[in-house]
Amino acid sequence: MGDRFDRLGVRHANVEALLRRPGIGHNNGPTFDMSWEAWVWRRATAKAWKTPKPEVAMMRLKRAERLGITYKELASVIMDSGVHLGAAVLPLSLAARVRRGPGGEIIVEPRNSVAALVAKFRGRLLVLGDIDAVPALSERERTDFLAILNRAFDGKVEAIGWGHDGPAVRNMLKGNAVPRQEVFLVGAGMAHRVLGEAAGLPLVKDIEDWFS
Repeated sequence: MGDRFDRLGVRHANVEALLRRPGIGHNNGPTFDMSWEAWVWRRATAKAWKTPKPEVAMMRLKRAERLGITYKELASVIMDSGVHLGAAVLPLSLAARVRRGPGGEIIVEPRNSVAALVAKFRGRLLVLGDIDAVPALSERERTDFLAILNRAFDGKVEAIGWGHDGPAVRNMLKGNAVPRQEVFLVGAGMAHRVLGEAAGLPLVKDIEDWFS
C-alpha cells in the first residue's frame, strides 16, 4: 500500500499513521510488545480479571445463570459500575405478536422460543412496548395490557413501558424504581444495541445468545 502512495506521487502527511492505525475490534490499548506501556497494560488486565474467592465466583456464576448471561458479562458490569445486574428489559416486538380478535379484543401471542426463555429468567423483567407496533390501544387498553401480557407469560412481567427510544426506557425504569445500572437489554440487531446505549444500560444481550 505504501508503494501505491509513492507511485501516485502524492503522499499524505499522515499516511504512516493511517497505515498503522488499529483495525475493527481493537480496544485502543498499547501494542503487545515488551515496552513498559504494554507491561503495565497486561498487569492491569490481569489484576482486573483476577479470579475472586471461590464462594464469590460461585455466587456470580449462579446469578449469571439465573439471568441468562455469561459469567464474564456479569463480571464486566461489576468491574465497570460496581453493581450487580438483576433486571432485564425485553422489547415487546421480540416477545410477542399483538393483534385484535374478531370482537376487537387485544390478543397477545407469545413467540414460542422467547416464551421458553422468559420462563427460565429469574430476575425482574420489564417489557418495552413500541406504540406503533400495537394496534391503536386506548388509554384503558394500555392500562389493562400488563394483565393481558402476563396471562401469556405466566405473570413474569413486572411492568411495561411505552415508547421506542432511550428516554422511554429510562422513564419506565424510573417509574418502577429500577436502577438502570442493574438492567440489561435483551435485543436483536444494531437498532436494539443503539437503544440500550441511548438508555445508558451497561449491557445489551443478543436474544440469540440469551440462555444459550
